[in-house]
Amino acid sequence: IYSLDGGATWGEVEVNANQTVNTNTTNPAQVQIDLSSVIGGQAAVHIGFKYTGQYDWFWAVDDVKLMEPDDYDLAIVGAYWGSTGFWGARLPYYKIPLAQIAPIDFSGIVSNLGAITQNDVVFTAALTSGAYTGTSAPGILANGATDTLDATTQLTPPSTVANHVVNLAVTSSATDAAPANNAITNAATISVNNNIYARDLGTVASGSYNQGQGFEVGNIFDMYASADLSTIDLFVNAAAVAGAEIYVKLYSIDATTGDFVFVDESAPYTLTAANLGQTISLPLSAPVTLNANESYLVVAGSNGDAGASNDLVVGTAGVSEAQTSFYFDMTDQTWYYTTSTPMVRMNFSPANVEEVNTVNLSVYPNPASDVITVSSTLTEGTITVTDVAGKLVKSTELNDLSTSINTTGLNNGVYYVTVTNGSVTSTEKVVVKK
Repeated sequence: IYSLDGGATWGEVEVNANQTVNTNTTNPAQVQIDLSSVIGGQAAVHIGFKYTGQYDWFWAVDDVKLMEPDDYDLAIVGAYWGSTGFWGARLPYYKIPLAQIAPIDFSGIVSNLGAITQNDVVFTAALTSGAYTGTSAPGILANGATDTLDATTQLTPPSTVANHVVNLAVTSSATDAAPANNAITNAATISVNNNIYARDLGTVASGSYNQGQGFEVGNIFDMYASADLSTIDLFVNAAAVAGAEIYVKLYSIDATTGDFVFVDESAPYTLTAANLGQTISLPLSAPVTLNANESYLVVAGSNGDAGASNDLVVGTAGVSEAQTSFYFDMTDQTWYYTTSTPMVRMNFSPANVEEVNTVNLSVYPNPASDVITVSSTLTEGTITVTDVAGKLVKSTELNDLSTSINTTGLNNGVYYVTVTNGSVTSTEKVVVKK
């Protein structure tokens, strides 16, 4: 804020216009604000800072410097990149299956922090490997202005498994006064792989939940080739609660109304302590063929525990454009969009379906008092029983297709029975009640 009359009245200038809502800045984050149009030529000026947020955490200000703008000072302040499919939005995919490779567009958000208009501003996106360089046509950028410059060449990654590191830069023919803000190195890493389709950044930043009430949250994915989807992956935030019953679900999109149409879902799954802070894979009831040139929504969800705990908390990482990631609140039966990218992914690996189909784990009776019987299609391996804290309370070898375990020494509560043969693992919840 600024005052030209000794503090009697104040004008305001937004300092975080380029910051996406529901995201944090880096620490520290340097912001340069051009006030020359409102305070230039004044004999006396008061400068202040005003915090207007209601639902965010805080704003810490340090190392304030007043300076005259340099003549030439460009800065790249952000990027807009991704592939555009049936959904119509440019969606950034950080993990792309080989079968879903599509052309990727890059645009740079560029500011002229200098005092002089520049007439030949060029944005560049390039791979560290040197395999791709895309540049924009030279553009005019007035002093104090911010604009988006589009690279004229698309990136189509090769059809090989590899990581592609993207660097961004802005240049002109003038000598820049602060070249450090002319580039963003390692702006994105795009992983071309066999099976995983992901829009999240990969490192959890926060979480999405509904305070123990029912909800679903997930992402839109465009399909560029037909493929059979067997599994949906989700990252379970460490703030989730062991014992929460969750599921994953697949929706198609009604081409006429835009409504989400239920296609399939997983069986209910009960979170264990070992799942917290980890990515887990939940299979759909059967593989579903997804059609090329269509879009789908994949979500993770829970019916909640009536607010008794956090229940399910889905990890979030990165920023989603509005109307590309969605949140369903069961308390008012309404779909909302979210700009925090849920860590919910498509997994086209057939191995996950084979694993579930071959184990066929069953634990009974449930609830149990003195004895439980564990049956599965495995004939060799181990059975472990853990409590909700992840503590091992029982362990035994598999005896053919069914094994009895004495539970008389266990306290009342929830336990998790896991069978494994070293390559295949399956877990079921059982309640001990005497």
